[in-house]
Amino acid sequence: MRATLQAARVCRIPGNVARPNPSLFYYPGLNSRPWYDIDSSPQFGWVRKLEALTPHIAAEYCAMRNAPGGLPPSDYEASASDHGSDLYQGQQSWHWASFIDRGHLRPGMAEQCPMTASALLSVPRLCVDSMPFAFTFFSTLRGGSHIAPHCSPCNLRIRVHLPLIVPDPEACGMKVAGETRRWEEGKALIFDDAYEHEVWNDGDSDRVILLIDTWHPDLTHEEVRALQSMFAEVQRMSDERKGT
Repeated sequence: MRATLQAARVCRIPGNVARPNPSLFYYPGLNSRPWYDIDSSPQFGWVRKLEALTPHIAAEYCAMRNAPGGLPPSDYEASASDHGSDLYQGQQSWHWASFIDRGHLRPGMAEQCPMTASALLSVPRLCVDSMPFAFTFFSTLRGGSHIAPHCSPCNLRIRVHLPLIVPDPEACGMKVAGETRRWEEGKALIFDDAYEHEVWNDGDSDRVILLIDTWHPDLTHEEVRALQSMFAEVQRMSDERKGT
């Protein structure tokens, strides 16, 4: 099976109807819904095992944060985002400590947080390898910050938030397709970020989650391999043009 890119016209109509609206890449024929509840979504049964590891994962994050020098430099690059510099608003920066960045594993994080890395590699259909829209990272959202409403660049992934540190659940939350939900430590939220969503932390302390991208459950293994081959070829051609 070979994946190909085809040009198409996109019609967008402002309104209150919640629909997936990825900004760059749309794969047709996938079922969509804003939220996935674990108990009614057997394909996400593995999340319960991840939730059980919350104390250990949070401990590795805290050990990294409390080590000499503190957290590593943030991986978040506003200039590299297709949403531009207006996505994040806050007096302090949004901190990413990435295990997977645009599909690439970062071995340094696995060395610092081995239990977390091992848990991630056991996730079924984890988005990794040739997938430029794949990320997995510790997300530290500072107090008094806001991530503006936006849609993901593609509809190929489903995103999981595992809350690790939520000092004030009433002061922070997220809205997907018009529905607000709040984080509780150790209780994952699963959603399709191709729908418009926004995030906020109106408290004074950091909110920390482990964010995980997984392949959309409707994609077959053959389709995933075809998409990865296509993205790898696109990257190869881009590198050739740049002379790298």
